[in-house]
This record gives sequence, C-alpha cells and structure tokens, in this order.
Amino acid sequence: MPGDTYTYAWTVPEKAGPTSAEGSTALWLYHSHVDEGRDINSGLIGPLIVTRRGMAWSDASPTDVDREFVAQFGLYDEHLSWYWDFNLKRLYGDPKNYDGTVEGIRDFQHFWTVNGLIDGNGPMLTMRQGEHVRWYLFANPNDQEANDIHTAHWHGETAIAGHMRTDMIMLNPMMTMVADMVPDNVGT
Repeated sequence: MPGDTYTYAWTVPEKAGPTSAEGSTALWLYHSHVDEGRDINSGLIGPLIVTRRGMAWSDASPTDVDREFVAQFGLYDEHLSWYWDFNLKRLYGDPKNYDGTVEGIRDFQHFWTVNGLIDGNGPMLTMRQGEHVRWYLFANPNDQEANDIHTAHWHGETAIAGHMRTDMIMLNPMMTMVADMVPDNVGT
C-alpha cells in the first residue's frame, strides 16, 4: 500500500548474467507494471546490473572495472505522473492558476533528462586516464508520439560496445547497452 515498505529478494538465474562473449556484467531494466505510464513518469524505472559469479567485490561492483557510470536518457511527462496534482497545487495554489505555461514556455510538460536531471545540472562524471570504465546506458522515452532516439556520444574518446569501437551509441526506447572505455584523452 502507499507509504508501506516491502523488501524484494530476487533469485538471479545464470541466464540473467553476462554471456561468455560479454564483459563481467549484464544490464537489465526494472520498471513498474502497476500503472506503467504513470509509474515510469514518476521515476519508477532503473538499472539492474548482474555481475558474473566470482567477479564481484563485496559491494557487488565488478572486479575487472575501475569505475562504473549509469546514464539513463529519459523523457518524462509530469502531467502523466502520480505527482502532477500535488505539484500543480504546490506550485500554483489553485490549479486554475496554471494556464499551460511556465515562465513563458507554452505546453511545458516534457522533460528530457539524464539520470532524472534536466538542463545538464547533474553531477560531473569524472574518470581518470587509463582506468577501465564501464558505462551502463539506457533510454526510456514514454511519449508514443515523440518516438525519441537518444544518443550517448563521447567527444575525444571511444568505447567498445557490441564488440565494436565507437564514440556514439544510439538508444531506441527501452533499449540498454553496456560499453567499456579506457580514456586516453584529458578534458571535460
């Protein structure tokens, strides 16, 4: 029930882990199916990372990787979230005061995010030259009309994904990708 806490224990079968052709980890998505659209637009989505048996430190991170980053490229529609009515009242008092604009922006409802943060205001993802960095990438566009495709792009660096060297990975809706990188250029 709302406000309650429940702890889930999941058994992870071998087939959920990485294949022999992959690195030491596999990436899966979780998201709610109770009211899928409202739940995802409220943030109930995230990564499940499965590390190969015998390849994890005590904190479950893989032993063959120096640094891990999760990057979720998301499209959210606050009007479709569980928080819309609460936020409308909190921000405007009487919902009649909301006319579909925010600071002059018409039809303000879609938020394109990285890890749930908009306008590039998330923390800087920092790595060191020569480290083995693993990227867990996924996209969750929910707008059936938008059909957005997100692209992770590294300037001046390359990663290996799907046995190919690349500096860009296209993510279709609800797609995941794991990419390994050893940064060799210094920069931001």
